[in-house]
Amino acid sequence: MKEKEAIMLALFLSYLVLITKGKYIRSIKKGANSSQFLIYRRVNKTIQMESGDIFDCIDVNLQPAFDHPLLKGHKIQEAGIEYRDDYMYGTRAIINVYEPKVKKDSKDLSASGLNINSGPEGGQADTIGAGYSVSPSLSGDGYARFHVAWDEGVLNKSCYDLTCPGFVQICHTFGLGGRLQPVSVYNGSQYVITILIFKDPNTKNWWLIWGEEKTPIGYWPHSLFTYLKDKGTYAFWGGHVSGPTASTDSPQIGSGHFASEGYSKAAFVKNIKIVDGNNTLVNPGDKKALAGSTSLSKFTVDGYEIDKDGMHTFYGGPGDLA
Repeated sequence: MKEKEAIMLALFLSYLVLITKGKYIRSIKKGANSSQFLIYRRVNKTIQMESGDIFDCIDVNLQPAFDHPLLKGHKIQEAGIEYRDDYMYGTRAIINVYEPKVKKDSKDLSASGLNINSGPEGGQADTIGAGYSVSPSLSGDGYARFHVAWDEGVLNKSCYDLTCPGFVQICHTFGLGGRLQPVSVYNGSQYVITILIFKDPNTKNWWLIWGEEKTPIGYWPHSLFTYLKDKGTYAFWGGHVSGPTASTDSPQIGSGHFASEGYSKAAFVKNIKIVDGNNTLVNPGDKKALAGSTSLSKFTVDGYEIDKDGMHTFYGGPGDLA
């Protein structure tokens, strides 16, 4: 009951933020020219975070999401938990943050997070997701940065953060693409992020909620999608690598160590819940979950279990950087 109330509270808070006059924040690489992102958009101010990230601020009503006409891959190796054949209206998980090694001269990335999707297998599925990734070709560095992403399967369109119309950001203190600090240390302190994605039963939009404080970041309008207009039927929690050389010269996932090393040495995802038709966080069904890896010599999954706090597992590995 408390979890249901928490979701409703987050939803209520999101409405409060929507009616306030805020600003939207767009993250760019340190020292980069932001004009390519903000053409025809008046910048109110530019700020620099303690991490060195630079953000240009524009009026919330001028963000790229409202340019979307509906609003007026590479080879991937996965290590984590797949969940199929259930109706889902959201999911929540706690993930510890590492900075896996990705070669600077590659266009590969290593990411960890969660996603939920719906649609026919083999293509055309709609997907929304959130988590952190390391991608030197994208950010120019090897830092872990928080991103959101989505696919519209029928139109074969993919996007991340605010680089194209779609996701509507309503929190003016959170920068998509921003560096996450501090990060976990192998055999040392562990630092986590908490992510909740759920479908508002009234507006039908998909909301992103951040942290234990349940801060509403923004939402994906349901009109973006074909199959996710109503509900999700598949979810994934864990890590993956993708890119031109990700299958032959794979980056690390998580800490870069195998899952069998356990707490403080391997990456983990825990307290996994799904949102059911009553808008309540519940444990996923054990028989519908599959913990595994597409390349056991590079990445593993271990310690999979479901308890009163939800589903959890360790995952990750060195890839080809062992």
